[in-house]
Amino acid sequence: MPYISLSLFAILWLIFSGVYEPLTLSFGVVSVIIVTAINSFLMMSSDSKASFSYKKFFVSYLPWILKEIVVSGIKTSSAVLGFRKFKSNAKKIKASQRTPLGILIYGNSITLTPGTVTIEVDQGNLFVHALCNNSLNELEVGEMNKRVSYLEK
Repeated sequence: MPYISLSLFAILWLIFSGVYEPLTLSFGVVSVIIVTAINSFLMMSSDSKASFSYKKFFVSYLPWILKEIVVSGIKTSSAVLGFRKFKSNAKKIKASQRTPLGILIYGNSITLTPGTVTIEVDQGNLFVHALCNNSLNELEVGEMNKRVSYLEK
């Protein structure tokens, strides 16, 4: 696995860099090795009790979260531009995920949607700040929570 990551990071670095001078290439080699080492260090252990479905992530979750990002961006923009009234608020939201990766995806998904940010994660609860109260209400309904939990099965 580290060899695949190393190769992929090196190819991506070469493509995105576009500079092929010796000093720049040496910086690229060092950065790719560091990123690969960090990536290998942070990989989840294989003895996790729950599995994560990448197929479900790409087929069902990714299109849904992209749609939510666009819809939330429109709502947040209309609130900021003054077309809608808003009142910011913060609340603890219960997370039903069983793995640290599931909670990470849930918290990052909340932060990715415009107008909301996950401030703290504490024992299965996420402290979330939202620009609009209806964003918190949508999180309390739990559609995103259910979809992320579905990825763990």
